[in-house]
Amino acid sequence: MNDQTKKEVYLVDTSFLLDFALWIPVDLNNYFWSHLQSSLENGMWILLDIVKNEIRSKGPLKSWCENQMRKGLVVAIGETDKNRGVVINNTYPMIDQTTGRSETDTYLIAHAEANGLTVVSRESYRENNTELYKIPDVCAALKISLIRQPRAFLERIGFHN
Repeated sequence: MNDQTKKEVYLVDTSFLLDFALWIPVDLNNYFWSHLQSSLENGMWILLDIVKNEIRSKGPLKSWCENQMRKGLVVAIGETDKNRGVVINNTYPMIDQTTGRSETDTYLIAHAEANGLTVVSRESYRENNTELYKIPDVCAALKISLIRQPRAFLERIGFHN
């Protein structure tokens, strides 16, 4: 398969899943979450272990993610991703040195870059040059495709009227 026929695969960040669970509760919309699982099974998007691990609150979303793990649908990041994440953060500081927040973002971007994936994130661009870099800023700098709108992602993984 050449690059022109290669299908686009998406890498979803934690906040995207949290937003879905907030607005489309797992235990109230079986159709949505079943379709999301089917598209994961079909390789349309990737759930990383670091994203699954960031969902700490017990509840339906955590259970849903753990179920994906039991089915072998969660992808583990490797040392290469971690090492590249350090380089990314050194070039585009993302990690809050006090709280450690956004460390996962560097690994997510590294994995997307290494595998030619499109990142799916609701994060906004940083507002000024004194702020830490955010996912959209680094994706733009590294020329990694990015989707920020839930509708665009859902349409691309087969949700239709």
